[in-house]
Amino acid sequence: MPRNKPPFEKVLIAGAGPSGLLLALLLAQHDIPTIVLEAWSWLDTRLRATQYGVPATRVFRRAGLLPDFRAASIPKFPAICWRRVADGEKLVEIDMSVVEEEEDRMTVLQLGEMIQIMYKHCMDPKRGKGMIDVRFNHRVTGTGQDDGKAWVDVEIGGDDEQKRRERIEADYVVGCDGASSAVRRSLFGKQWPGQTFDCRFVVQNVFYDGFEEHGWDGGNYCIDPEHWGLIARRGHGGLWRVTYGDPVAGLTDGEYLARRPWHLKAMLPGHPEPDQYKVEQTNLYNIHNRCVDTFRVGRILLAADAAHACNPMGGYGCMTACLDVDGLADCLIGYYEGKASESILDTYAQVRRDIFLKYVDARSIKNLDRVSKTDPWTVLETDKFFGILQELNKDKDNLKAFLLKPSSIEYDFKQHYDRTPANDELEQVMSTKRNGIEVAVEA
Repeated sequence: MPRNKPPFEKVLIAGAGPSGLLLALLLAQHDIPTIVLEAWSWLDTRLRATQYGVPATRVFRRAGLLPDFRAASIPKFPAICWRRVADGEKLVEIDMSVVEEEEDRMTVLQLGEMIQIMYKHCMDPKRGKGMIDVRFNHRVTGTGQDDGKAWVDVEIGGDDEQKRRERIEADYVVGCDGASSAVRRSLFGKQWPGQTFDCRFVVQNVFYDGFEEHGWDGGNYCIDPEHWGLIARRGHGGLWRVTYGDPVAGLTDGEYLARRPWHLKAMLPGHPEPDQYKVEQTNLYNIHNRCVDTFRVGRILLAADAAHACNPMGGYGCMTACLDVDGLADCLIGYYEGKASESILDTYAQVRRDIFLKYVDARSIKNLDRVSKTDPWTVLETDKFFGILQELNKDKDNLKAFLLKPSSIEYDFKQHYDRTPANDELEQVMSTKRNGIEVAVEA
């Protein structure tokens, strides 16, 4: 029996970052074609996220990405701990070795490397199935829609090329183009609800022998009002990622970098001078906690950082983005395959926004406050989360269950599939038969 014609044919995705490429891969698994537009002429491999919790890892597995991510990452991530910067004392830790044999354990890999792996999968005829059309040097300048389609206006061409303008149409447009999303701005303007923090976030890759000499490993959250952040082993050959927030507002990038030796001397074990470590790559950016009023406006949808942003303490940003994309993919797939009505896209928009506001926004701010505002000398006794960790550490089975349990930020949209293609086809056949009988009776 021939399959019913699907309700739409093509999805246009703005942004060839991790969210856009992941969405394209998930849709390609179900033969849904996508066009992915990237403003830059290359993949964005700037320093950003490096660790992704179990919920995101489950999405990577479903997308077929996890084996390649594991092969590129460090073999083990032994522990996550919280340290007092003043004396380097380890206050409490999570022993990650209890889940080291679990497929869905935390993923640790620089986002720049992950994007390159995702792109290779998109271009692989077996992975992307020829369904993914990635176009670089396509900068979105506006969006629009009518009852039958949506579109983006783009500026095409690199710096040395004669730029031209074009309108590209699809059934749906999804903004996955990051915190400065052109798709979001086309819908809501430059302002969106939330806050931008006064501090400046400084991220760098660092090679320093002192980490090994002083017994540091894994991930180390640093608690201090002036030198708070995260220091974590992130790659082969002694690569570490050092991230800190500079509390002084309003400086130039050069002035922030001039303060870096002061921060690193306080935070790194052994209190080294600049000639004792090597910094490779640096990224400076502002941090926000914001969320749009709606993730859907007709045929235009938003996901990940285009829809919301949170500070990076705790790794909620990329993890939540993966869950947005996974949920939206399930909703589009369900509608495409006749398992759900188009209203499931409204369900996506409402549920994922509610989850961000109720859980992600609040928790990420608590994580930020924990390292930047609490008293490092009393936090072990006053922080309820630390008390929970101390109890979990008494029983490895309980700790393992805690690390692998479904999170409140996850959501299964397949529960909203309200029909099956087989039922639709049966109804079509029965309707045809009924119409035939009615025609015969009337004749």
